[in-house]
Amino acid sequence: MNNRKHAQVKSSYKTWQAMASESASPDTKKTQPKLNDEWQKNLVTRLSLLQLDDGTSDVDIIVGEHKIPSHKTVLLLNSDLLTAGEISYNSKSQKMEIELLPEFSAMFEIVKTVIQSFYTGKISVSHENAKGIYKFASCYSVSWLTEQTFPILKGMINAQTFAELFDLAQNLSCKSLTTACLQKFDEKLAAAMTSTPEWLEQDYYRVKLISLSTDVQIPEIKMFEMVCKWLDHKPLERNSLSLSLLSNIHFDLIDHTNLINQVFTWINNSNSIDDKVRLNLFKIVSTSSQKNKLGYPAGFSRSKLSTQESASSTSSTVSTVSTASSSIGFSFGSVNTNPNSQSNSGLFGSGPTNFGNTGSLFG
Repeated sequence: MNNRKHAQVKSSYKTWQAMASESASPDTKKTQPKLNDEWQKNLVTRLSLLQLDDGTSDVDIIVGEHKIPSHKTVLLLNSDLLTAGEISYNSKSQKMEIELLPEFSAMFEIVKTVIQSFYTGKISVSHENAKGIYKFASCYSVSWLTEQTFPILKGMINAQTFAELFDLAQNLSCKSLTTACLQKFDEKLAAAMTSTPEWLEQDYYRVKLISLSTDVQIPEIKMFEMVCKWLDHKPLERNSLSLSLLSNIHFDLIDHTNLINQVFTWINNSNSIDDKVRLNLFKIVSTSSQKNKLGYPAGFSRSKLSTQESASSTSSTVSTVSTASSSIGFSFGSVNTNPNSQSNSGLFGSGPTNFGNTGSLFG
């Protein structure tokens, strides 16, 4: 950079520092006359020359083995956290050095693009760099950039990207991205996701979060099947987690036919739970079913529950469901704890635990 251009850049930088100082003081700002629009436009254009200018920079951002020259004022205008991290002073360069988190070491180009956007207010966000930009903006609290990137990430959520974006949301503790992922979690996405090995290897906390969510758009019987599939993959290792996960299922949202044919059959015969858990689950399912003696229609999901509860049921719906309920006539009763007993004529026959017919499930 020649001496004339260098002087021009330094002059622009000092002007920007003065503006930043004024903008930080509301009382001072109120007393200032309105700046000429053309002058502001020209100033911003000149200040954009500061980006990546090692000659005027007072900060080096360390990204792995690379350095990005910047200016403390510019960083402060965009992110308070960048100047609050690992900061040291390099006596040789006479500049501050800000070392980014190790996870950004392989993201030099993305970080460089973000830092440049601090000077121009412009950045090109695509499907290829959106996750990296959003991660940086979230970690270092660059609010304008997270707001600009979020809609693009939200539009990227599908069966192929769900697991990756859902993990990103959890790693960043980002509630808005987590909600966006769960709202896209419909029956089609669930079927595609649970058919992959990745679902079977998901950690407990991810599965629990999905099983707890009221944003998911899948029938409750499908949620039950997903959790059971995850438990059955490693029955011995996940046995202790079964009650915690299955307690999140809204069994009162499962129609009575599926309760009998799938839920009770799995509970009675599964090797993923022990008899103590089996008893507790039977009690939970029985209690939940009593709350809804009429039953919800097949395919009903928890996301529709509040709407359903606020609307009055029509007489035709009551009549139809009531007829279906009365035709089930199911009971499971109490546990037969006598190993020599011959009373094995319950609905499920012989299994890990046998149940008699002394109590009614639906009352």
